[in-house]
Amino acid sequence: MTKYRITIITFLLIYICFMLTSCGDICGNKIVKTINNYNNKYVVIGFIRDGGATTAFSPQVSILKKGEKFKDSTSGNVFIGNKSDYIDIEWKNETTLLIKYKCSEEDVMKKETKFKNINIEYEKLQDY
Repeated sequence: MTKYRITIITFLLIYICFMLTSCGDICGNKIVKTINNYNNKYVVIGFIRDGGATTAFSPQVSILKKGEKFKDSTSGNVFIGNKSDYIDIEWKNETTLLIKYKCSEEDVMKKETKFKNINIEYEKLQDY
């Protein structure tokens, strides 16, 4: 009986470890647009974060140093919205980034107006 219990417990522990390691992050980022700043020091990435069937789409924007790795676990460091699958980015001039989004203001969780020497402006578009 003891040998049988040890075998069952060992099997269950191996099974649990296997299940935990096979359950990766179900969230992912879909890059919508990537633009460099004028001096090529930074890369601006507009992307939609998809957390799976039980969460809404999240439009986000990150500004990364040129060469810095963008990962599926990356979150927006200048803009994070919710309940929308639209995001657009463009340069107004050499120092001003324009972020266009469609989510409601109560669904905006992060909205930075400056990143290092980059000014950030926003345009909320109507969702038709």
